Amino acid sequence: MYYPLCLNGITIHPLFGDFLKGKPYIFDFSSNNPKTLEYTLFDFQQFNAMVFDELEASNHQWGIGKYLEERKSLLRAYPNIIEEQRYYHLGLDIVVPYNTPMFAPLDAEVYETGKETTVGNYGGYIILKHDVGGVVFYSLYGHLKTPHLVNVGEKIKAGQEFARIGQESDSGGWFCHVHLQILTQAAMDEGYKNWGYISPALLPKVETYFPSPYFLFNY
Repeated sequence: MYYPLCLNGITIHPLFGDFLKGKPYIFDFSSNNPKTLEYTLFDFQQFNAMVFDELEASNHQWGIGKYLEERKSLLRAYPNIIEEQRYYHLGLDIVVPYNTPMFAPLDAEVYETGKETTVGNYGGYIILKHDVGGVVFYSLYGHLKTPHLVNVGEKIKAGQEFARIGQESDSGGWFCHVHLQILTQAAMDEGYKNWGYISPALLPKVETYFPSPYFLFNY
């Protein structure tokens, strides 16, 4: 859990309500998996089908892609990412079908909404601002359906629907999933708001800027 955050007595609402059944299938999107070289990165339909065919074959209903997983092969089509060596994944990917609703894990203020139009980026995204016991942090959700369900400045309650899973341009061309990421105030102040990957050089500071998102994901 993100230090100095204390969640004693705080309930984390399940991000997908009661939709997720059973345990997740753990995808391997790392460069150790040669299958990542087979993904058709610029054909959403084929890319999405390959991922969900693998999920179906696993006999699991949903899947995850890991936090801090090295994904150089998966990012091979994005030379700026490779050049900057930012291929360690800063979020937790939860793989679920298009249009699946999401619910706020905590009370929040909608800090930012938007849509990145370049293939390979977030597509639709929302950043929520949380204040728990005086500790301010942000949760980012990428690859969301647009137009968004909430507006900047809106106060939302834990358990309130605020987003849905996107596809095609709304998912930035990626397979259907949400990228859940935590950003500290330090990350926002340093201008790292839109970073979904980190370089080996910054890994020693990952807890300072991008703590593990697992504590915020309940199901």
